[in-house]
Amino acid sequence: MKTEDRLSTGKGTMLLRSASAVIAGIAMVTLLSACQKKEAPSEKEIVFAAVGKEAPAFTLTSADGTKVSLADFSGRPVVIDFWATWCGPCREGTHELEKLHRKYDGKGVVFLGISMDEGRDAAQQVKAFAKENGLTYRMLIDDQETSRAYVVSSIPATYILDRNHILVKIYPGFLPGLGNMIAEQIEDLLK
Repeated sequence: MKTEDRLSTGKGTMLLRSASAVIAGIAMVTLLSACQKKEAPSEKEIVFAAVGKEAPAFTLTSADGTKVSLADFSGRPVVIDFWATWCGPCREGTHELEKLHRKYDGKGVVFLGISMDEGRDAAQQVKAFAKENGLTYRMLIDDQETSRAYVVSSIPATYILDRNHILVKIYPGFLPGLGNMIAEQIEDLLK
């Protein structure tokens, strides 16, 4: 049976009509959504992180209970690491960052670990982990808005900001030699 013959049968005609209805429906939805009135931006519009753009501002609570804002470190390069105590690669990464923190201590570079641990005891878990592992850089607790603004889809995720808090590099995941790669970025920022 030829294609034309199949289309002229009842099944073929019904299939053609159904496909036409679906296409017409999609076109109608597209047109209607394009014509909808756009809402005015909210006062607190989320700014998403992107290389070459200013990093999203945040204020988070540290593991010891103090409030810490990115703005507190104006004029200083910042290394931000999103991590969690339950994440094996993250735990390994904290040791690399601690070495860098000690190396660049006194040179104006700020290291912030933003833990994605959740629950009422998250701060206590982070504090205990930091103490147990000799971590001395600041540990903050994510509020979920910050990790969303930084578009964190997996951890660890490390972000390098210049003195003006422009995002210059993102390192997704833990890589062998990550400490050396971050050190190169820091050296360039200190020039």
